[in-house]
Amino acid sequence: MDILIVGAGALGCLIGARLSETDASVVLFSTNRPHMEAVRKSGLNIEELDGKVRNYPMSGIWEVDKLPRDPDLAIVVVKSYATDEAMSIVRNIRSASTVFLTLQNGIGNWERMARAVGKEAVLAGSTAQGSTLLGPGLIRHGGNGPTYIGEPGGAISERVERVVALFRQAGLATEPSDQIEKLIWQKLIVNVGINAITALTGIRNGRIAEVEEAAGLCRAAVIEALAVAGAKGFPMGEEMVERVISVAAATARNRSSMGQDVDRKKRTEIDAINGAIVRFGCEAGVATPVNGTLTSLIKVLETQYGGR
Repeated sequence: MDILIVGAGALGCLIGARLSETDASVVLFSTNRPHMEAVRKSGLNIEELDGKVRNYPMSGIWEVDKLPRDPDLAIVVVKSYATDEAMSIVRNIRSASTVFLTLQNGIGNWERMARAVGKEAVLAGSTAQGSTLLGPGLIRHGGNGPTYIGEPGGAISERVERVVALFRQAGLATEPSDQIEKLIWQKLIVNVGINAITALTGIRNGRIAEVEEAAGLCRAAVIEALAVAGAKGFPMGEEMVERVISVAAATARNRSSMGQDVDRKKRTEIDAINGAIVRFGCEAGVATPVNGTLTSLIKVLETQYGGR
């Protein structure tokens, strides 16, 4: 199987490296030229969970005109706000049988992809793998977690089973799901409780579980998000609150993706995470003052370094 990783940042590189150990052929694509140049020259280095650094010989591309044509599977892991732009590029190199899988943060990504290539070409996914980009050609695996893949709004299909089998072959704990949209909402709620707080304070995920004030803020944001999810037709139990704290502890060494964006003075995905909770809350008549405050603070921070 020929696989193209679209948006080979921290998570994309981790997934790509694991898949490269199967029979699949994997190409990493990112507009981060120094990162891809380092991968192309010396391979991808991963600081594994045991602290050891492992090298993965990989193909890295930043030039659009060198993208491989007709991939069997394109795994999209760009930032939510860059989905439309990414799809406008890769739709031109696909074949009629190319499958596009989103493993992005936030909400609304598979819908954007479907508008570009048709719903029949899209699979939706959710992963709890944690990874941090340390520098060109170097990432840190921050935590293991399950990955789920499914048809948007549909049953488990043969192509879902095929992709799941490939991920399992790569050593990634992966399950097919006929409720992938609910699982995407669950991941959204995890991100709601972790990302903005870590981005604003400079802490790693684990500190949310360790610091009383951080944990309290996390719980308050998650409780609002659960109310909004229920209003949108995806009810979840209150146990989800403590589950988010557990995820923070399980990925203790990881710097959240939004935290990494702020560290690098880049635009964040706040509009697709806490901002989405605020937006949906307004539509449903659900108050979201904590998420509103977190969203506003991130946007103020972005204006300080030109992230907007």
